[in-house]
Amino acid sequence: MGSGIVIADAGPLIGLARLQKLTLFKDLFGEVLITHIVHGELFPATDHNDQPQIVEALNEGWLKIVDVDVGEWKPFSAGVDAGEGSAIFLACELASALLIIDDRSGRSEAKAHKLKFMGTAAVVGLAKLKGLIPLAAPVLYDLQASGYRLSNTVIETVLADVGE
Repeated sequence: MGSGIVIADAGPLIGLARLQKLTLFKDLFGEVLITHIVHGELFPATDHNDQPQIVEALNEGWLKIVDVDVGEWKPFSAGVDAGEGSAIFLACELASALLIIDDRSGRSEAKAHKLKFMGTAAVVGLAKLKGLIPLAAPVLYDLQASGYRLSNTVIETVLADVGE
């Protein structure tokens, strides 16, 4: 089902892995790229419930690590961390890539670079529209309840977009 290049930041991967829904990325996009910097953030940032799905995705080959050399490139916003910055840099380098990112600073940076991007909530909404999950609401509310930063406004917008 995948088409085009998809690059993910750590947050969306951690969030969906926490709910045992990481394979939505594979089902929607086929292959997902992460930078070696994002890869380095994933394992210290995840608990034991998150790691097995991410390791499995890497072993299956649909989640791929890309080495990037950002050189002297710096994000416009000081709030963009190294992983987000490397993902944005890679998206800038790869024409027409879709960036999956949730952090507000990262999204602002992506917008400043005129990149295509979407967040985890939109990924869940797309999964519902493609028939991969029966309802988006339980996934979104479970994500929020798990401690993932997802506003009620974002949830309500996605649910309205998918007819829930």
